[in-house]
Amino acid sequence: MKHHYWEPPIALYLFLGGLAGGILFLAAIFNSFVVPGYAEVFALPVLVSLVCVAIGCVFLVVDLGQPGVVWRVWTTSKSIIKWGATFLVIAAVFALLFLLAFIGDAWPIFAGLSGLLKPAADFFLIVAGFFGLCIMMYTGIMLSTLKAHAFWATPALPVLFTISAISTGCAAIVLSIGGWPAAMTLESLFVSEIVLEILHVVDIVLVIAELIVLLTMVLSFAGAGNETAKAAARRWVKGSYAGLFWVGMVGLGLVVPLVMYIGGGHSAAATLVAPILVLCGGCLLRFMVVNTDDRAEIPGENRYYNRLAKNDAEFITKWTYGDNQF
Repeated sequence: MKHHYWEPPIALYLFLGGLAGGILFLAAIFNSFVVPGYAEVFALPVLVSLVCVAIGCVFLVVDLGQPGVVWRVWTTSKSIIKWGATFLVIAAVFALLFLLAFIGDAWPIFAGLSGLLKPAADFFLIVAGFFGLCIMMYTGIMLSTLKAHAFWATPALPVLFTISAISTGCAAIVLSIGGWPAAMTLESLFVSEIVLEILHVVDIVLVIAELIVLLTMVLSFAGAGNETAKAAARRWVKGSYAGLFWVGMVGLGLVVPLVMYIGGGHSAAATLVAPILVLCGGCLLRFMVVNTDDRAEIPGENRYYNRLAKNDAEFITKWTYGDNQF
Protein backbone atom coordinates (compact mmCIF):
# COMPACT_ATOMS: atom_id res chain seq x y z
CA MET A 1 0.00 0.00 0.00
CA LYS A 2 1.31 3.46 -0.89
CA HIS A 3 1.98 5.58 2.20
CA HIS A 4 0.24 8.93 2.44
CA TYR A 5 2.24 10.86 4.92
CA TRP A 6 5.86 11.41 3.89
CA GLU A 7 7.10 12.89 0.64
CA PRO A 8 10.55 13.89 -0.77
CA PRO A 9 10.98 16.94 1.54
CA ILE A 10 11.21 14.56 4.52
CA ALA A 11 13.95 12.55 2.77
CA LEU A 12 15.92 15.78 2.29
CA TYR A 13 15.25 16.77 5.91
CA LEU A 14 16.59 13.40 7.11
CA PHE A 15 19.66 13.65 4.87
CA LEU A 16 20.54 17.24 5.74
CA GLY A 17 19.85 16.69 9.44
CA GLY A 18 22.04 13.59 9.51
CA LEU A 19 24.75 15.36 7.51
CA ALA A 20 24.77 18.32 9.91
CA GLY A 21 24.87 15.97 12.88
CA GLY A 22 27.77 14.04 11.37
CA ILE A 23 29.78 17.21 10.76
CA LEU A 24 29.23 18.51 14.30
CA PHE A 25 29.94 15.15 15.93
CA LEU A 26 33.19 14.63 14.02
CA ALA A 27 34.30 18.24 14.55
CA ALA A 28 33.74 17.88 18.30
CA ILE A 29 35.60 14.56 18.46
CA PHE A 30 38.58 15.82 16.47
CA ASN A 31 38.74 19.14 18.31
CA SER A 32 38.56 17.43 21.72
CA PHE A 33 40.79 14.38 21.23
CA VAL A 34 42.75 14.46 17.96
CA VAL A 35 43.89 18.05 17.35
CA PRO A 36 42.88 20.04 20.46
CA GLY A 37 43.60 23.73 20.37
CA TYR A 38 42.87 24.23 16.67
CA ALA A 39 39.13 24.85 16.72
CA GLU A 40 39.41 27.40 13.89
CA VAL A 41 40.13 24.51 11.53
CA PHE A 42 36.49 23.43 11.88
CA ALA A 43 34.87 26.86 11.48
CA LEU A 44 33.82 26.39 7.85
CA PRO A 45 32.55 22.79 8.31
CA VAL A 46 30.43 24.06 11.22
CA LEU A 47 29.08 26.81 8.95
CA VAL A 48 28.18 24.12 6.40
CA SER A 49 26.33 22.21 9.14
CA LEU A 50 24.34 25.33 10.03
CA VAL A 51 23.33 25.80 6.41
CA CYS A 52 22.23 22.13 6.29
CA VAL A 53 20.16 22.57 9.46
CA ALA A 54 18.48 25.70 8.09
CA ILE A 55 17.60 24.12 4.74
CA GLY A 56 16.51 20.88 6.44
CA CYS A 57 14.13 22.80 8.70
CA VAL A 58 12.66 24.53 5.66
CA PHE A 59 11.93 21.13 4.08
CA LEU A 60 10.35 19.94 7.35
CA VAL A 61 8.05 22.98 7.46
CA VAL A 62 7.17 22.48 3.78
CA ASP A 63 6.22 18.86 4.46
CA LEU A 64 4.13 19.78 7.50
CA GLY A 65 2.26 22.17 5.23
CA GLN A 66 1.32 24.77 7.87
CA PRO A 67 4.24 27.19 8.44
CA GLY A 68 2.14 29.45 10.65
CA VAL A 69 1.62 26.77 13.30
CA VAL A 70 4.90 24.87 13.04
CA TRP A 71 5.46 25.62 16.74
CA ARG A 72 2.84 22.97 17.49
CA VAL A 73 5.49 20.34 16.79
CA TRP A 74 6.74 21.02 20.34
CA THR A 75 3.27 20.78 21.91
CA THR A 76 2.41 17.32 20.56
CA SER A 77 3.40 14.93 23.32
CA LYS A 78 3.59 11.79 21.19
CA SER A 79 5.34 13.31 18.16
CA ILE A 80 8.83 11.91 17.61
CA ILE A 81 9.48 14.78 15.17
CA LYS A 82 9.37 17.04 18.24
CA TRP A 83 12.57 15.44 19.53
CA GLY A 84 14.36 15.80 16.22
CA ALA A 85 13.33 19.44 15.94
CA THR A 86 14.55 20.06 19.51
CA PHE A 87 17.92 18.41 18.84
CA LEU A 88 18.31 20.47 15.66
CA VAL A 89 17.55 23.77 17.41
CA ILE A 90 19.95 23.12 20.31
CA ALA A 91 22.73 21.92 18.00
CA ALA A 92 22.23 24.95 15.74
CA VAL A 93 22.35 27.42 18.64
CA PHE A 94 25.64 26.08 20.00
CA ALA A 95 27.11 25.71 16.50
CA LEU A 96 26.25 29.35 15.86
CA LEU A 97 27.90 30.39 19.14
CA PHE A 98 31.00 28.44 18.10
CA LEU A 99 31.02 30.16 14.72
CA LEU A 100 30.58 33.61 16.27
CA ALA A 101 33.72 32.97 18.31
CA PHE A 102 35.70 33.17 15.05
CA ILE A 103 33.67 35.66 13.05
CA GLY A 104 35.88 38.51 14.30
CA ASP A 105 38.84 36.99 12.42
CA ALA A 106 37.00 37.57 9.17
CA TRP A 107 35.19 40.81 10.08
CA PRO A 108 37.09 42.96 12.62
CA ILE A 109 33.91 44.81 13.51
CA PHE A 110 32.87 41.69 15.45
CA ALA A 111 36.23 41.30 17.18
CA GLY A 112 34.77 42.22 20.56
CA LEU A 113 32.05 39.57 20.33
CA SER A 114 34.56 36.95 19.17
CA GLY A 115 36.91 37.81 21.99
CA LEU A 116 34.09 37.28 24.47
CA LEU A 117 33.01 33.92 23.05
CA LYS A 118 36.32 32.37 21.96
CA PRO A 119 37.34 31.07 25.44
CA ALA A 120 34.17 28.93 25.43
CA ALA A 121 34.47 27.81 21.78
CA ASP A 122 35.52 24.26 22.69
CA PHE A 123 32.55 23.93 25.05
CA PHE A 124 30.14 25.18 22.39
CA LEU A 125 31.46 22.62 19.91
CA ILE A 126 31.23 19.76 22.43
CA VAL A 127 27.57 20.54 23.14
CA ALA A 128 26.81 20.91 19.42
CA GLY A 129 28.61 17.62 18.75
CA PHE A 130 26.59 15.78 21.42
CA PHE A 131 23.31 16.95 19.96
CA GLY A 132 24.70 16.19 16.50
CA LEU A 133 25.03 12.57 17.65
CA CYS A 134 21.42 12.71 18.88
CA ILE A 135 20.30 14.00 15.47
CA MET A 136 22.11 11.19 13.64
CA MET A 137 20.49 8.52 15.80
CA TYR A 138 17.08 10.17 15.67
CA THR A 139 16.86 10.16 11.86
CA GLY A 140 16.90 6.35 11.84
CA ILE A 141 14.94 5.83 15.06
CA MET A 142 12.11 8.04 13.77
CA LEU A 143 11.52 5.66 10.87
CA SER A 144 12.11 2.45 12.81
CA THR A 145 9.33 3.30 15.30
CA LEU A 146 6.70 3.37 12.53
CA LYS A 147 5.53 -0.23 12.62
CA ALA A 148 3.23 0.12 9.61
CA HIS A 149 6.37 0.06 7.44
CA ALA A 150 7.91 -3.33 8.14
CA PHE A 151 10.90 -2.34 5.99
CA TRP A 152 11.57 0.54 8.38
CA ALA A 153 10.80 -1.31 11.63
CA THR A 154 14.22 -2.85 12.14
CA PRO A 155 17.07 -2.04 14.55
CA ALA A 156 19.40 -2.08 11.55
CA LEU A 157 17.94 1.15 10.15
CA PRO A 158 19.14 3.50 12.95
CA VAL A 159 22.57 1.85 12.72
CA LEU A 160 22.64 2.31 8.95
CA PHE A 161 21.53 5.94 9.11
CA THR A 162 24.04 6.74 11.87
CA ILE A 163 26.95 5.21 9.94
CA SER A 164 25.83 6.98 6.77
CA ALA A 165 25.51 10.31 8.61
CA ILE A 166 29.05 10.06 10.00
CA SER A 167 30.35 9.03 6.57
CA THR A 168 28.66 11.95 4.81
CA GLY A 169 29.92 14.20 7.62
CA CYS A 170 33.45 13.00 6.85
CA ALA A 171 32.92 13.79 3.19
CA ALA A 172 31.60 17.29 3.92
CA ILE A 173 34.52 18.10 6.24
CA VAL A 174 37.01 16.87 3.64
CA LEU A 175 35.45 19.25 1.11
CA SER A 176 35.33 22.28 3.44
CA ILE A 177 38.06 22.06 6.08
CA GLY A 178 40.65 24.82 6.13
CA GLY A 179 38.38 27.21 4.27
CA TRP A 180 38.22 29.93 6.92
CA PRO A 181 41.39 31.77 5.84
CA ALA A 182 41.03 34.79 8.09
CA ALA A 183 41.48 32.58 11.15
CA MET A 184 43.99 30.12 9.67
CA THR A 185 47.70 30.17 10.38
CA LEU A 186 50.39 28.09 8.70
CA GLU A 187 50.24 25.76 11.68
CA SER A 188 46.46 25.47 11.32
CA LEU A 189 46.83 24.55 7.66
CA PHE A 190 49.27 21.82 8.63
CA VAL A 191 46.76 20.53 11.20
CA SER A 192 44.08 20.55 8.48
CA GLU A 193 46.21 18.21 6.39
CA ILE A 194 46.57 15.84 9.35
CA VAL A 195 42.79 15.86 9.86
CA LEU A 196 42.25 15.13 6.17
CA GLU A 197 44.59 12.14 6.33
CA ILE A 198 42.75 10.72 9.33
CA LEU A 199 39.31 11.38 7.84
CA HIS A 200 40.45 9.59 4.69
CA VAL A 201 41.04 6.40 6.70
CA VAL A 202 37.94 6.86 8.86
CA ASP A 203 35.66 7.16 5.83
CA ILE A 204 37.13 4.00 4.31
CA VAL A 205 36.09 2.12 7.45
CA LEU A 206 32.68 3.78 7.51
CA VAL A 207 31.94 3.07 3.85
CA ILE A 208 32.82 -0.60 4.35
CA ALA A 209 30.62 -0.75 7.47
CA GLU A 210 27.74 0.97 5.67
CA LEU A 211 28.03 -1.42 2.75
CA ILE A 212 27.90 -4.44 5.09
CA VAL A 213 24.92 -3.17 7.11
CA LEU A 214 23.01 -2.08 3.99
CA LEU A 215 23.44 -5.37 2.13
CA THR A 216 22.73 -7.43 5.26
CA MET A 217 19.49 -5.53 5.95
CA VAL A 218 18.18 -5.53 2.39
CA LEU A 219 19.14 -9.10 1.48
CA SER A 220 17.84 -10.49 4.77
CA PHE A 221 14.48 -8.81 4.17
CA ALA A 222 14.45 -10.05 0.56
CA GLY A 223 14.88 -13.66 1.67
CA ALA A 224 12.70 -13.86 4.76
CA GLY A 225 10.47 -12.02 7.19
CA ASN A 226 7.37 -9.90 6.81
CA GLU A 227 5.76 -10.09 3.37
CA THR A 228 5.52 -6.31 3.04
CA ALA A 229 9.20 -5.88 3.88
CA LYS A 230 10.12 -8.77 1.61
CA ALA A 231 8.28 -7.20 -1.33
CA ALA A 232 9.99 -3.84 -0.75
CA ALA A 233 13.44 -5.42 -0.45
CA ARG A 234 12.94 -7.45 -3.60
CA ARG A 235 12.09 -4.29 -5.50
CA TRP A 236 15.46 -2.96 -4.40
CA VAL A 237 17.34 -6.12 -5.31
CA LYS A 238 15.72 -7.10 -8.60
CA GLY A 239 12.67 -4.93 -9.18
CA SER A 240 11.85 -1.35 -10.09
CA TYR A 241 14.48 0.11 -7.73
CA ALA A 242 17.25 -2.34 -8.67
CA GLY A 243 19.09 0.14 -10.90
CA LEU A 244 19.07 2.87 -8.26
CA PHE A 245 20.11 0.40 -5.58
CA TRP A 246 22.92 -1.52 -7.31
CA VAL A 247 24.25 1.18 -9.65
CA GLY A 248 23.40 4.35 -7.73
CA MET A 249 23.61 3.54 -4.02
CA VAL A 250 25.90 0.50 -3.85
CA GLY A 251 28.03 1.21 -6.93
CA LEU A 252 28.46 4.96 -7.25
CA GLY A 253 27.59 5.79 -3.65
CA LEU A 254 29.80 3.23 -1.86
CA VAL A 255 32.01 0.95 -3.97
CA VAL A 256 33.41 3.58 -6.35
CA PRO A 257 34.27 6.04 -3.54
CA LEU A 258 35.84 3.18 -1.59
CA VAL A 259 38.08 2.29 -4.54
CA MET A 260 39.00 5.96 -5.00
CA TYR A 261 39.79 6.37 -1.31
CA ILE A 262 42.01 3.29 -1.25
CA GLY A 263 43.81 3.83 -4.53
CA GLY A 264 43.58 7.56 -5.08
CA GLY A 265 46.00 8.90 -2.48
CA HIS A 266 45.98 12.70 -2.68
CA SER A 267 44.47 12.81 -6.16
CA ALA A 268 41.37 14.80 -7.07
CA ALA A 269 39.47 11.50 -7.29
CA ALA A 270 40.09 10.77 -3.60
CA THR A 271 39.78 14.31 -2.23
CA LEU A 272 36.98 15.71 -4.41
CA VAL A 273 35.09 13.12 -6.47
CA ALA A 274 34.85 10.41 -3.80
CA PRO A 275 33.41 12.72 -1.09
CA ILE A 276 30.84 14.11 -3.54
CA LEU A 277 29.78 10.56 -4.47
CA VAL A 278 29.48 9.65 -0.78
CA LEU A 279 27.19 12.65 -0.24
CA CYS A 280 25.06 11.70 -3.25
CA GLY A 281 24.86 8.10 -2.03
CA GLY A 282 23.74 9.23 1.42
CA CYS A 283 21.00 11.39 -0.08
CA LEU A 284 19.85 8.57 -2.37
CA LEU A 285 19.70 6.18 0.60
CA ARG A 286 17.20 8.43 2.40
CA PHE A 287 15.10 8.91 -0.73
CA MET A 288 14.87 5.18 -1.35
CA VAL A 289 14.08 4.29 2.25
CA VAL A 290 11.42 7.00 2.65
CA ASN A 291 9.82 6.18 -0.70
CA THR A 292 9.70 2.41 -0.26
CA ASP A 293 6.34 1.70 -1.84
CA ASP A 294 4.43 -0.71 0.35
CA ARG A 295 3.40 -0.73 3.95
CA ALA A 296 0.84 -2.60 6.02
CA GLU A 297 -2.59 -1.01 6.19
CA ILE A 298 -3.40 0.71 9.47
CA PRO A 299 -6.75 -0.56 10.89
CA GLY A 300 -9.54 1.71 9.74
CA GLU A 301 -7.30 3.63 7.34
CA ASN A 302 -9.30 3.00 4.18
CA ARG A 303 -12.51 3.98 5.96
CA TYR A 304 -10.81 7.20 7.06
CA TYR A 305 -9.63 8.20 3.60
CA ASN A 306 -12.93 7.25 1.97
CA ARG A 307 -14.87 9.41 4.42
CA LEU A 308 -12.32 12.21 4.16
CA ALA A 309 -12.79 12.39 0.40
CA LYS A 310 -16.55 12.85 0.94
CA ASN A 311 -15.97 15.70 3.40
CA ASP A 312 -17.84 13.83 6.13
CA ALA A 313 -17.61 16.40 8.94
CA GLU A 314 -19.19 14.15 11.59
CA PHE A 315 -16.74 11.35 10.84
CA ILE A 316 -13.68 13.64 10.85
CA THR A 317 -14.73 15.14 14.20
CA LYS A 318 -15.24 11.76 15.82
CA TRP A 319 -11.99 10.39 14.37
CA THR A 320 -10.07 13.42 15.62
CA TYR A 321 -11.33 12.95 19.17
CA GLY A 322 -10.74 9.19 19.28
CA ASP A 323 -14.26 7.87 18.72
CA ASN A 324 -13.42 6.16 15.42
CA GLN A 325 -16.02 3.41 15.52
CA PHE A 326 -17.13 3.76 11.89
